[in-house]
Amino acid sequence: MTEFTLALALVDFIPVVAFGIAIILLAGVFNSPLFLIGAVASLLAGVFKVLWKLILGTSGKDIKWLNRSFLPLQAGGWLVMLLAVILNIRRISFPAVLSAVSGLPQLIFFILWLVLMGTMVWYKKNRFDKYDAKTNWVAEIVNSLGQCCFLAAMLFAVG
Repeated sequence: MTEFTLALALVDFIPVVAFGIAIILLAGVFNSPLFLIGAVASLLAGVFKVLWKLILGTSGKDIKWLNRSFLPLQAGGWLVMLLAVILNIRRISFPAVLSAVSGLPQLIFFILWLVLMGTMVWYKKNRFDKYDAKTNWVAEIVNSLGQCCFLAAMLFAVG
């Protein structure tokens, strides 16, 4: 765990900020307090993970609850966002959504985001060790690229 450095924590901050901006943009368009609650919970999961790595990298202290809270907060946030979409399904203009996401260049960024997130899922299942700095570096680079693509897609889509 001593291989966790300040640099790794700072790189972990990139996808958290990119995702945070993108999901808040989406929440603003969707205009649902429930969706916003889910978005904030999911964002908080990333913030806690960054704090865990930051503390681990600078002091060597492993504050386990910061690390362990990631999955429940992340999954819970996404479930709340999904619930908000289901509850507001009649308010959603699917032709408008399709038009917003299928234009260029946002479609390219959405596809890249999906590919990178799929790569992330595969990597987490097959190669990742949360206490190994090397696998964390790989995961952070893939995640950073993916979340920056998501942010770019959202910026162009809501533009």
